[in-house]
Amino acid sequence: MKTLNHTTRSYLSLPLSLYFFYTTAVNADPLAQNSLDKSHTETSVLPQTISTQSNDDNTPYKMKQWIDSYQQSMTDSVHTVGEYIDQSLTKDENEAELTNRSYLRIRQRSIYSYRGKLENDFKVYFKLDLPHVKRDWKLILDSEPSDYDSLESKQRGIASGSKTQSGDTVGGFRLQDTQFGNWSSDFDIGIKLKFPLDPFVKTRLTRVDNVSENWTTQLEQELFYYHSKGFGSLSQLSGFYALTPDHKNIFRTTTSAQYLQEDDKWELVQQFNVYQRATERDLFEYSMGISADTDEMKEITNYWVSAEWKRRIYKHWLYLAARPQLEFPRDYNYHANLGVMIELEMFFSKNRKIDELKRYIPKPVKLRNET
Repeated sequence: MKTLNHTTRSYLSLPLSLYFFYTTAVNADPLAQNSLDKSHTETSVLPQTISTQSNDDNTPYKMKQWIDSYQQSMTDSVHTVGEYIDQSLTKDENEAELTNRSYLRIRQRSIYSYRGKLENDFKVYFKLDLPHVKRDWKLILDSEPSDYDSLESKQRGIASGSKTQSGDTVGGFRLQDTQFGNWSSDFDIGIKLKFPLDPFVKTRLTRVDNVSENWTTQLEQELFYYHSKGFGSLSQLSGFYALTPDHKNIFRTTTSAQYLQEDDKWELVQQFNVYQRATERDLFEYSMGISADTDEMKEITNYWVSAEWKRRIYKHWLYLAARPQLEFPRDYNYHANLGVMIELEMFFSKNRKIDELKRYIPKPVKLRNET
């Protein structure tokens, strides 16, 4: 057991170690650049300057090279796997090559609260793209399904698949973005990849309407069924308001309700968010909300306010987020519970452009088609 715990901690520390390595490299990068600049201007005067430097001066640069090499190696592996599966299963012999946009996400999240305890969550998500599949069917492989997580954790972006036990990877097919009238839909069918096999189906309906020049509404209805857990339903109505003409600052209000047959109760959440894209590398998100359920107690389950800063700290694949939050949960008799969440995310993809900082106002089906 001790060996298992030690191994687990080692894997959890890998992404954080990579971050600290990167931070060292970036902080030292300007110094390294200055040294290179000086070498061009002072070579004729002091030709021996570079040669007399100690090997330690090159350590940050070598570390940065190692990080880039590691990312490139992972990216190539992800692309190779996606391309091999696509060509083996779906590509005809004489069919033209299509771009494969498979990607891998590795996330390390640590949450600490005053009345709770330190929680660590390490997740790996692989999105397999099969561009040669006909009729918009896509193969899905989800290592962290969160269908049965609490509604509050979904709405606050902290769902971790905790109620769908670790290792319950699901695989199947998705009929993606089918449109009829002003509605669009996705339909999933597949199984959990464990024994005994657990089949599931899921469907999602979405409608977007422009209420006025600045106000947009989005109605979403999701229904899902797992043989082992039963029926589930998630309904959500969102309103979006552009605070600036370029949509870099957006206000969003969301009212949602979820029913899970295994819990036999409704969960309700009302949340307000403001997204502020401060720079090309920084996003700020301010949130406040309230959650309730309809069990025997029929009480408010939590109030919260939070502020999150998310930054792209290296190129387009490494992101760091910090979220201080203040909660008043029923579990602690509504006493204040101050906490903080630190999250590190890494993305590996050869052809998919990933921008984790982008927040946008959805468009109606007609406008999307015209675009």
